[in-house]
Amino acid sequence: MSDAATAAVRVVYTELSTADQDATTELALNALKTQDKSDMTVYHNDLCKIIKTELDSTRGGTWNVIVGTSFGSYVTHETKTMSHFFVGSVGFLIWRYG
Repeated sequence: MSDAATAAVRVVYTELSTADQDATTELALNALKTQDKSDMTVYHNDLCKIIKTELDSTRGGTWNVIVGTSFGSYVTHETKTMSHFFVGSVGFLIWRYG
């Protein structure tokens, strides 16, 4: 799907601090690297689970993650907890609500 080691990160929209955005992007890159190294097929929903589990355990609250190459959204979120970015052609929408 994507070679995470060389893929460019393009932030579309973020309310996260620079440190939080960097950490979130790093989570996405690590999830993609896991996918690249896997002998089995890793789907976008598997990447969502990896990222969500990590955010829920380290940042608290209820995090929501959408990963895909084509999607639209309209979400309610807590202030300063939303980010939409691409790693190569794969889009990530991450936000906390609750």
